[in-house]
Amino acid sequence: MKATNATTYRSMLGFLNTTTSRLQTLQVAVATGRKLNTASDNPAGVAPTLLTRSRMSAATNHYDLNLAALDRLKAQDTQMDQAENLINRAIELTVAAGNGTYGSYEREIMASEMKDLRDSMMSLANGQMDGKYFFAGFNDLSPPFVTNPTYDPVLDPRPVLYQGDYGQKNLEISPGETETVNSTGNAIFLGDADNDGATDPGQVDIFAVMATIEEAMRNNDSAGATAALGDLNTALEQISVNRSQMGVTANRIDRANENIQDVKIDLEEVLSRYQDADLIESITEMTQQEQALQAAMDVTGRLSKLSILDYLG
Repeated sequence: MKATNATTYRSMLGFLNTTTSRLQTLQVAVATGRKLNTASDNPAGVAPTLLTRSRMSAATNHYDLNLAALDRLKAQDTQMDQAENLINRAIELTVAAGNGTYGSYEREIMASEMKDLRDSMMSLANGQMDGKYFFAGFNDLSPPFVTNPTYDPVLDPRPVLYQGDYGQKNLEISPGETETVNSTGNAIFLGDADNDGATDPGQVDIFAVMATIEEAMRNNDSAGATAALGDLNTALEQISVNRSQMGVTANRIDRANENIQDVKIDLEEVLSRYQDADLIESITEMTQQEQALQAAMDVTGRLSKLSILDYLG
């Protein structure tokens, strides 16, 4: 009888330990909402869970970097929009300068406004965000455009010099997909897209065009001013083309982020399958385990009180 009682007692203790352990696991699952809290909860689910979390982290990183790039592109677009407005105003002034009813006094006033427009254009070309200049390439901690100290309409007709570089900032907007997210100022404002230091055929140095018109206005040369109208139209197209390219890039990044959001939803479903607990099921089983534990404790308590005296008499 002693052997039977000892065996039964050990069996009950084993059951108590197993039930207690399972109950603790269920209590943690109910409290956290997760069924996978330690590797021992589901050894086979650990590897896919870690892999899914890693993929979600990478997707989130892409998404956040894309948002930052979009913020800069939107700010650059605002700069370009204002640049277009400046050129449109320059066109209006130049057309007005050709009006034969105006004299030297009126054209001098127009020249002063043209200079203000050129100064404003240079401010836009040196636009920045978070301390980094938009149109300076990799050299984005310093203003890309500076006034040419040796400017001369004949000897050195470059009122503004470019001090940025030609670096293209490439961003991986999604796995295996890369976009250039910057435009250099030499291409936009100086018409030097091939980076050889000279204005390309069919392009213009916007600052030089505005300076030429200003000079003609100060000299009361209406014909000289209006002769540059074609260059102003080219300048407007030059900015518009670069602005359109930025828009195309922004649209691609937007689409990439939409895809990333879809991927994250899929990954969250996969992750939920491995780690999220079914609360109703967990609470039901926890209640059952509590009842089983209480019943086992009652039986074990009574069993521990048995002695040889219970079988005498």
